[in-house]
Amino acid sequence: MKIMDLAKAICPECKLEITGIRPGEKINEVLVSKDEARRTVDVGNFFIIQPNFPFWDYKNWENGTPLPDEYEYTSDNNDRWLSIDELQEMIKHIKIE
Repeated sequence: MKIMDLAKAICPECKLEITGIRPGEKINEVLVSKDEARRTVDVGNFFIIQPNFPFWDYKNWENGTPLPDEYEYTSDNNDRWLSIDELQEMIKHIKIE
């Protein structure tokens, strides 16, 4: 999701000001690194990055699909983007106490 879409989803009536890219600002984010991908499973709508040390029961993730070798998930190679409407629908279900 683009930051402008995020702003529109959260506050559609707000005035938005475009300031441009700032020095040192990251354009893309690494969401699952190549190192993490070796111990990550895809369970459909999300990834589960398992710990380096096997201190929990891995059987909980048997239905997950291991990621391919050399896989890296970054914000610039993502093929699934939320729409403004989808994010607004998700926000409706957040319970804040």
